[in-house]
Formats: sequence, C-alpha cells, structure tokens
Amino acid sequence: MKKLYFFFIYLFFGISNTFSTDFEWELVLKTDEGNMFFIDKNSINQKGDKIFFIKMHEYSDFNDYGEKSSIIHHEVDCKNLKFKYLTDFYFKLSMGEGEPSFVGNEESDWIEVKDDTILKDLVSYVCD
Repeated sequence: MKKLYFFFIYLFFGISNTFSTDFEWELVLKTDEGNMFFIDKNSINQKGDKIFFIKMHEYSDFNDYGEKSSIIHHEVDCKNLKFKYLTDFYFKLSMGEGEPSFVGNEESDWIEVKDDTILKDLVSYVCD
C-alpha cells in the first residue's frame, strides 16, 4: 500500500512538474461564498462511455485541516449522470501549489449527480 501511495505522489508530481504548462485551468464556477472550481481542459479525456477530468477547488478560506485548495481526478458516466473520485490531492497553498498535505488514492463508489448542485454544473461542463 505504501508503494502505491508513493507511486501516485511520484506520478502526480512528475506529471505536474514536467507538464505544468500543459494545465489549462478554466474557471467553471464561483460560489457566492467565494469558492472557485476549475477544470483542466487538457485533462478531459473520453474512454468509451466514460469521461475523465481533473478539477481544482480553490477554497474561499482554509478548511478545518488548514488546506486552501484541492486537485481531484474524476471519472464521469455522462449517460447515467454518475461520477467517481479517483485520486484526491489536498494543499495548504492556493491553486494546488506546493506539496500535498494529504493524498487520497481510494476510488469512490459511483455517486449520483443531483440537480442544482456544484457537481451538476461541473459534470454538465465536461459532458457537453
């Protein structure tokens, strides 16, 4: 398990450092509270009926763990309006800068996308 954790860290930092200019963050949504949600347009990738993408969440304020941003890899089933969290990276600095303070590498179960939610807006963006 520890080897898998370090593999994901290496993979993420290897890719982000090598291809950092390839990230093309587009602001998709800003809430009234000031939370901002970006999608890396270069990460949107369709495989069969599924779409994969990377989302960055810039928090309006630090969360309970002292983190200011997160970058999360998602898988979306556009046909059935469901999504999964694949890998989560949380950062103490804005815009996913610095080393992650936490990495979650457990794939979630499928989660239904509900109307009038932030996730509905993000899924609509990548599925259209």
